[in-house]
Amino acid sequence: MRTFLLKYKYQILIIFLGLIWITFLNELLQIKNQNIIYSDSDNYREAASFFYHGFKVHHYRPIGMALIFGLPYLFGGDDTAIYNFSFIINIISWLGIALLLFSFLKKYLSQNKSLLFTLLFYTILGSAFVNFHLLTESIFTFLILLSFYLIDKYYTSKSFNYLALAISILLFTVVIKPGGMFFVVVLTIFFSRILIKNYNKISTIFIYLSLGLIVFQGVKMKAQYGNFTISYIDGITYYNYLGSKAICLKENKEFNQGENKRADYIFSLPLPEGKIVAAKDAVEQLKNNSINLLKAYFLDIADNTKSPSDCISICTNIDGTAYFEFVKKSMVILSKYQNRFFTLIGFILALYYCLRSYKKPDIYTLMGLYILYIMATSGISSQQGDRFHIVFFPVVIILMGKLYAEKYKKTTLQA
Repeated sequence: MRTFLLKYKYQILIIFLGLIWITFLNELLQIKNQNIIYSDSDNYREAASFFYHGFKVHHYRPIGMALIFGLPYLFGGDDTAIYNFSFIINIISWLGIALLLFSFLKKYLSQNKSLLFTLLFYTILGSAFVNFHLLTESIFTFLILLSFYLIDKYYTSKSFNYLALAISILLFTVVIKPGGMFFVVVLTIFFSRILIKNYNKISTIFIYLSLGLIVFQGVKMKAQYGNFTISYIDGITYYNYLGSKAICLKENKEFNQGENKRADYIFSLPLPEGKIVAAKDAVEQLKNNSINLLKAYFLDIADNTKSPSDCISICTNIDGTAYFEFVKKSMVILSKYQNRFFTLIGFILALYYCLRSYKKPDIYTLMGLYILYIMATSGISSQQGDRFHIVFFPVVIILMGKLYAEKYKKTTLQA
């Protein structure tokens, strides 16, 4: 036991500090008394209910979240159990992110410095407070980071098993957060020659299982709603946010999602028809309103870059404590500047590592591509706080540590 504790003392410390920190934040903003449920969260709960109570899929939320977070339904749990269980899964994912960060960083930094960079992740308030909600951010980030970890293991060991697991996890993220689908497709194509060469290896069964879930989602969507698709959320999101904002710019009006008549209209349509309407609207605006569409796109990215954590902003002083408003305001401001800092630094580091090794891509090239992809897709929507960007902040910390190690080594050699 003593040998185990000494060997994994840093990992144990990371878990311990994470649990203490999340407990402290819980008490500080009275999270346990807030009882706030986002509409997105209720969608995920509904998706779980669809699957476990009727073997159906949800029109917006794919099967991945339902499978994992809906497990309490399998054992007779109610809706409250789903939300409580989601917190457990989110915390496990959040701690898992920290442990994966440490594993990456200690490859090129001392364990003490790796610990400090890892603890920097805990200070990101948006990433911490999103754990209290039934949302995809924590588990999606964990799975993406785990896939990068396995790809890195493949690069160093040349063992196909690591790559097969990585690709299967990436494919599984498609039925958790479909917005990452094109990134997953690009990486799968990137490794396609190796995958084809090893198609008969036992470990490819994990890839087939993930592909099977994607096909299952599409088939069930076709049977229930009319289209073979992962989700209808993409067209709805474009139409309600990016498309609507572009129209407002054209008409010189202020965009207000709460008073968006376009949203009322598309929600009134059958899902297949709404998908067609959204696609036609996108084509029409690209032809006749492209300048405003482009402007709206960059305004959305700016909004997702400068906004604070909505998970903090919505908290109220239920217990009537004297310090609450000051603490909340301070955290809102801090989360806002954390979003701006990590997004800006992430963009710079992503470009640096992508351009530096694009001819011979390595794991850091792929990480840079991931950051740029998430930033690019965030232009489709707005008014989400920092939720779009926090999913790449841990990757930014890895690249920060990598750059620090390279510059420190160069300085040491010169000295």
